[in-house]
Amino acid sequence: MNNTPQSDRDNENETENAINENDPEKKNQSRETVTEKKPPLIHDVFDYVEVFVFSVLAVLIVFSFGARLCRVSGDSMNNTLKHNEMLIISDIFYEPSAGDIIVFHQTGKWYNEPIVKRVIATEGQKVKIDFYKGEVYVDGVLLEEDYAFVSGDRYISRGYPDYDFDRSTGIFETVVPEGQLFVMGDNRNNSTDSRSSHIGFVDKRRVLGEVKFRISPFTVFD
Repeated sequence: MNNTPQSDRDNENETENAINENDPEKKNQSRETVTEKKPPLIHDVFDYVEVFVFSVLAVLIVFSFGARLCRVSGDSMNNTLKHNEMLIISDIFYEPSAGDIIVFHQTGKWYNEPIVKRVIATEGQKVKIDFYKGEVYVDGVLLEEDYAFVSGDRYISRGYPDYDFDRSTGIFETVVPEGQLFVMGDNRNNSTDSRSSHIGFVDKRRVLGEVKFRISPFTVFD
C-alpha cells in the first residue's frame, strides 16, 4: 500500500513537470512520445496515395513495353476461351511455338480485326489432318489435344479446306512456309483458321502477342 500523502505526490508531479519545462530535451522527448502514440491521419492518407500512384505507374510501364488488352470475339476458341472474355497478351521476347494461344492481325484478309487462335505448327513443319477421324498430325506425330472441342466424331468445319485437301480421303496435308504459322481454333467445327484461305498461314510479323492471362475468370496460360 502506498502511504505517501496525496499532497506530497502532487508536489512531486509539479516538480517533475517544472523540470521538464526547464529541460528542452526532456520536453521534446515527451512530445515525441505523444506523437508516436497518435500518428496524424494525414500520414495514413499519404501512404495510401503513394501506394496507389506507384501501382498505376507500374501498370502503365508494363502496358507501354509490350503488354496489352484484347477481347475474345466469337466462339472459335470454345471451350478454352469464351466470347467477350478479356485477355492480357504480351510480345516481350516472344517467339511463337506449337501449343501457344496467340492474337494476330491479318491485314487485307477477310477478318480485319485481332484474331485469337492456337498455334499448331511452325515453319517447316508438315501438318496432316484426317477430317473423317478428327485427328491432327504434325511431322507424323498424332497430337494429344485435350483442349480441342469437337462436336461429333469428325470435323465438319465450315466448308472443308479449299487447298491441299483430298475430298475422297478426307485428308488435308500441307507444309508451313518459312516465317509462317499454322493456327486453328479449339472449337474445331466452328472455326475459320489456317484450314481456310480466308485466314491461311499467319505471318509471324502479324502476331500481336501470346495470351498470358484471362482476366475473368482469372487464368494463367503457360
